[in-house]
Amino acid sequence: MIPERTIQEIQERLDIVEVIGAALSLKRAGRNFKGLCPFHPEKTPSFMVYPHKQFFICYGCGAGGDALTFVMRHQELEFPEAVRLLAERAGVAVPQVSGGAVSKQHPELYRAHEVAARFYHDLLVKSKEGQSARDYLTRRGVEPQMWETLCLGYAPNRWDGLLARGKEEKLSPQALEKAGLAVPREGSGGWYDRFRDRVLFPVWDARGRVIGFGGRVLDDSTPKYMNSPETELYVKGRILYGLHLASPHVREKDFCIVVEGYMDLLSPAQHGIRNVVASMGTSLTENQVQLIRKMTRHVVMVYDGDYAGEMATLRGLDLFLEAQMRVKVAALPAGFDPDSLIRKQGMEAFLKVIQESQDLFDYKLGLLRRRFDPNDLEGRVRICEEMLPTIKRVPNAIQRGEYIKRLSELLGVAETLLWSELKETKLSGSSSSWRPKGIAQPQAVKAMSAEDLLAGLIVEDPSRVAQLEGRLEPEQLKGEEVRELVSQLMNRSREKSALPRDHRELLNLFERGTGDWESRVIRWLAWADSVEEKDRALEEVIQCIQQGQRRTSLENLQASIRKAELSGDEETTAQLILQYNQLVKAPVGQAEP
Repeated sequence: MIPERTIQEIQERLDIVEVIGAALSLKRAGRNFKGLCPFHPEKTPSFMVYPHKQFFICYGCGAGGDALTFVMRHQELEFPEAVRLLAERAGVAVPQVSGGAVSKQHPELYRAHEVAARFYHDLLVKSKEGQSARDYLTRRGVEPQMWETLCLGYAPNRWDGLLARGKEEKLSPQALEKAGLAVPREGSGGWYDRFRDRVLFPVWDARGRVIGFGGRVLDDSTPKYMNSPETELYVKGRILYGLHLASPHVREKDFCIVVEGYMDLLSPAQHGIRNVVASMGTSLTENQVQLIRKMTRHVVMVYDGDYAGEMATLRGLDLFLEAQMRVKVAALPAGFDPDSLIRKQGMEAFLKVIQESQDLFDYKLGLLRRRFDPNDLEGRVRICEEMLPTIKRVPNAIQRGEYIKRLSELLGVAETLLWSELKETKLSGSSSSWRPKGIAQPQAVKAMSAEDLLAGLIVEDPSRVAQLEGRLEPEQLKGEEVRELVSQLMNRSREKSALPRDHRELLNLFERGTGDWESRVIRWLAWADSVEEKDRALEEVIQCIQQGQRRTSLENLQASIRKAELSGDEETTAQLILQYNQLVKAPVGQAEP
């Protein structure tokens, strides 16, 4: 690993404006600089460089980080390569040490997947026992060129094929088990291969490293698909199949097609449509949406034309709206998925579906009008209950107004009533917007959650975590990333370990190159930088979170009281009412009775 002091010296000697300014045109904007983002297509600059904090952030695609992060992303370098490039520019000597980069964690797991991918691919294209898999792919219309592009493979119908190859490559069965590629035998000891007699689709991370597999049977037996279990590398909800191949094409075309399965991606890709990613049969997650948002804000969702596909599409729509992205839906004919549509009706049919994709409002309203009778009062109420949360998530006020007007006309409900209901509509499962009182903010930061600003203030000055002692505990925070950040720093503080001095030292604690943590930390920092009265804001944030927790506790107690009353349990009802009254009277922040 490259010593931390070397990285710090490089960062201290270089100015981020000079580093980024050598790669793209920057113009001064007040005390900061702005330019066109190099990581996604745009006509209006949303890429900002903050010299006083030495970080950049794009308010369009969400990219962010320091000078090292920029060089890694812009020049597509690994962490040690970026360090050495900047070190040469800064005149800093980099010690020759073994061990590689900070990002080279879990080397044995990466190597296990690399060996497995090569082993399975060779069996598909070269071996006699791979003939059945070659015949299957040929029947499905998959050309050999795609076998190479996607590194497709075949798992032999043997219990120890990969285990034997692993032994040759000096990979232990324990390492293959940890990678999710081997399974321990129950009772008798030993291991066996997880994948057998299946066509295999390697799954890559955003940097093009194999981290898992999806296996498809060669007939109609079940389970049709088998995926790698979640490991330290492979977390299904944080990965999009084909992302590393699609990324440059998505940026070039400035829109992304989202499909459901492996073959749904393979078929369009084989016909030259490369701006496609797959969610691998799961409902889209916030992490997957953020991966797409880094490349573009325009999405076309193409899910199966059945009930399950429609519901998965609806769940994904709201996530895209919360990320302030523009989303359309391509409605497939009933009984078709993208792969079967292309094979049976040709590529022209698929392209027509994409071209005729509907605005999310029209798509969702169409589904709801088929499910609920708009001529019936109860039906109109149910449609409104489903549509208003979606409309509320639309970030553009003009667009929201247009949707309310159209909903009013289609259902025969007065606009004033719809606006009134919209105001009362609560968005479940999302962070509420929050703005500190009387604190001016730039237009780019329109709203933030209290927890996000808390994280930003702590990132800016990690010593502020001491002010949470006795008032907030990490487990009280809803956001996983904020909770992890606060937990790590509070543990360091309690153990009397040295805290990072500033955001740059803190950023160096995270794995370089993944982008997720770096961008999130920089967004937190940008929000904190927009606040002038830091101490006041921190106090308001803590109080806001405490008040939210109190409201939740009171609501839970109210629900419990109603349940106890309905069941006729007078003793429990009395106890719960006592707890409720004690909590109402207790000062904000005091422990619950």
